[in-house]
Amino acid sequence: MSQWQVGGSLLSSYACAGIAGLSLVSLVGLGLWRRLFKALRETNRKKDEELSALRRALNDIRSELQEKDEALAVLKEKAAAMTHRLEEERRKLDNVQRQNHLLTEKLGDQDQALGAQQEELAHLGERHAQTLQLLEARTLELKGAEAYLTKADVLSGADVVSLLNTLNSEVYQTAAMVAEAFEFRVKNGQERTRTEEEAAAMEEVYISTGEIVGPRLLGLLRTAEHHQDPTIVQVAFQAGMAAYANWIVTSWDFEDPDDERGLSKIYGTIRQQEEQAVSGRWRALTRTHIPRMAEQELAMYFIDAFVNILLAAEVTQHPSELHEAIESRFAKRISIIVKGAERLRRAIGEEVTSCDFEIAYVSHESPFDPAQMDDTFASGFDTGRDEPEPVLCTTELGLARVVKVPGKVGQWEETVLLRPKIALKSGIDEMMAAE
Repeated sequence: MSQWQVGGSLLSSYACAGIAGLSLVSLVGLGLWRRLFKALRETNRKKDEELSALRRALNDIRSELQEKDEALAVLKEKAAAMTHRLEEERRKLDNVQRQNHLLTEKLGDQDQALGAQQEELAHLGERHAQTLQLLEARTLELKGAEAYLTKADVLSGADVVSLLNTLNSEVYQTAAMVAEAFEFRVKNGQERTRTEEEAAAMEEVYISTGEIVGPRLLGLLRTAEHHQDPTIVQVAFQAGMAAYANWIVTSWDFEDPDDERGLSKIYGTIRQQEEQAVSGRWRALTRTHIPRMAEQELAMYFIDAFVNILLAAEVTQHPSELHEAIESRFAKRISIIVKGAERLRRAIGEEVTSCDFEIAYVSHESPFDPAQMDDTFASGFDTGRDEPEPVLCTTELGLARVVKVPGKVGQWEETVLLRPKIALKSGIDEMMAAE
């Protein structure tokens, strides 16, 4: 309600009150009227105060409404701004969604392309693995073929001759040292009395010694006097070491005679039919992969031979002490000879393929041929003889170089690089007679 309506209501109230007052004056008098008027003024005052309070409240309400209108306007502006931003964000979102859709399609295309590439990569991987397998197979084939290709020799003929000369020198020096290291019984043409057990043991010694040095040199060991001149004992040592060195250098298999014969036969056939480069490589490969006997085992053959030779020569030392004495005093020199023989074996068997180096060893009882061998003692063997004197033993090994004639079956060119040295009984007899 407006302020004019409020004022009208108050005037009406006053008018009514006046009319009523007139009635009251006529009834109760002027005093009552004064009190009533006073009450009316009090009532009007209160009404005015209430009206003022209402007006203030109305003003407050109007101020509050104005503030709220202003706040509402601000909120509307903010709402409009937010609506604008929302529209912008929606447009951006639409753009992002469109881009996302495009990227999704592109990603799908890339996934398909990646799947195709992975399949192609797997196929290439299989082809690569097959290529590696083929390459490995071809590499192995080439390695196998390379083994038979012509290769330069590791050693020359002069190198091999030097190795053999060194071995022969070690054999000679060791034989002299061992022969001078022991004392021998004076025989005076008499056999030593032995028990049956000793006689049986000595019979085995004679058999073993005869197999190594030959029966005639064994006879000299048993009958000759060695206490003043051990030359025959030294020659026997040389013969034994030369025999074992020849065995080490030339053997294919030390332990199995059947394998030894089989390999020798196979190599002989290959040498006959194939060219030198092929047969040489086959020999080198085969020798490389054949198991070898330990050095200590090979050294025992030399020690046993020394013991048997000394026993056959009637050494004064007890048989039970000989083995230990030789092993303790001459093991190092025997080891040098064994290593020298093994080095020579490796040189001519594995490190040279352009030719074959053959060890020249003359077996006992072979006829002496001055064109093929040298006499250690340079005896007058041909004086008054109708036939060549048989060889007593080999004291130093010789060497020949053999090359297959290209394109020919079973034809070789042979060159003697070092002639073997042998001992003749006549030479030993002359030497001892001269002494």
